Amino acid sequence: MSDPELQARLDQLAAEVEQETVAHRPAKAPLEPLPKGQAATPRQGGMLARWKSNALLPVQILAVPWIQEIVDQVFFRGQWNLPVHPRTLEGIPGIFLSAFSHGGFGHLIGNSIAFVLFSWLILAKSRRDFWITFCIGWLGGGLATWLLGPQSAHGLSGVVYTLFGYLLVIGWLEKRIIPLLISVFVLVNYSAFIWGVFPTQPMVAWWGHLFGFVLGIFAAYGIYREPAGKA
Repeated sequence: MSDPELQARLDQLAAEVEQETVAHRPAKAPLEPLPKGQAATPRQGGMLARWKSNALLPVQILAVPWIQEIVDQVFFRGQWNLPVHPRTLEGIPGIFLSAFSHGGFGHLIGNSIAFVLFSWLILAKSRRDFWITFCIGWLGGGLATWLLGPQSAHGLSGVVYTLFGYLLVIGWLEKRIIPLLISVFVLVNYSAFIWGVFPTQPMVAWWGHLFGFVLGIFAAYGIYREPAGKA
């Protein structure tokens, strides 16, 4: 067989092998469409990666009440407070500001620790869930206190109880391993928080805790969606 004939034969064999390979190659599964309005993003490394990327967010939010308290103590000797006064016109700004005002550094430190811990637990699951729950606790709690509160109040504890209520409920709703573990962890380690919704301590705005806790449960039910295809 001459060289041109040999080369032609080899080319024919190579073409046949390529056709056979293509014919038996498994087809790629089609990409699932993204929800409307959601942009494609690189895969995250799981819960730990989400937490690392969001770990500073609650600390950044806390900068607001800490700056307010420092200014209050240094320049106003603790007299510059921004409470929500129920059912009064002058109390309306407190709907937006009261969460970031505290009655001293002891009050602020206690709320800050709980706020960071609960925020981190939600952020390990979803940044979106955190923002929704936080805003419901902040604005919804302020409005509920203005409408229903028996007296003036301020502090971040209402938001803390909103995060707490969400964390207790979301795992049982979603029935997925990570949210369920988070809910169990909060139940086991922080169940004593529930006593804060009762009038057991003087000088504590327990009604703000109660409003926040109920709003947190509401947030969990509002955020949760039934899995696709479930009857």
